[in-house]
Amino acid sequence: MKKHLILVGFMGCGKSTIGKLLAEQLEMPFIDSDALIETEQQMSVSEIFAAKGEAAFREMERQFCANLSAIPATVIAVGGGLPCYFDNLEVLKANGKVIYINASLQTIAKRLKQEREHRPLIQHLTDNELFPFVEEKLTERKDFYKKADIIMPNELDKPEKVVEKLLKAL
Repeated sequence: MKKHLILVGFMGCGKSTIGKLLAEQLEMPFIDSDALIETEQQMSVSEIFAAKGEAAFREMERQFCANLSAIPATVIAVGGGLPCYFDNLEVLKANGKVIYINASLQTIAKRLKQEREHRPLIQHLTDNELFPFVEEKLTERKDFYKKADIIMPNELDKPEKVVEKLLKAL
């Protein structure tokens, strides 16, 4: 691979899990954009949101995209909102193959109920508020995600099976 493989999709769709397995299979490095920003800022995404606000975090994501051309071919999982701001999606596409990890609203909501405390956009939501929030955000973002080069469903398959299908698609 000469270019990056960039996984996009809503939080909880499996980008990081699939990205790590894909990188391992292809013997490529793996980067999670949120984890990299957390390391650079020495605070969690939740702390960044609380201390600096969402707009500052989105600017950090934009800067991450701007630096992609300077790193060797890597499998990258980006934050769920990253492709939806500025010209980030175009920058991602210019620097690699963009893969949309697509999971249904029901699947995402079920997964997010279990990991809410690590997600700044949803940690304050009750179970009754979570589904409508995810539905609204997913509706807003789906058109960006669908511009990916490859759309890979991630519903019932084990992550290893999704990676196997993805390798065939590549």
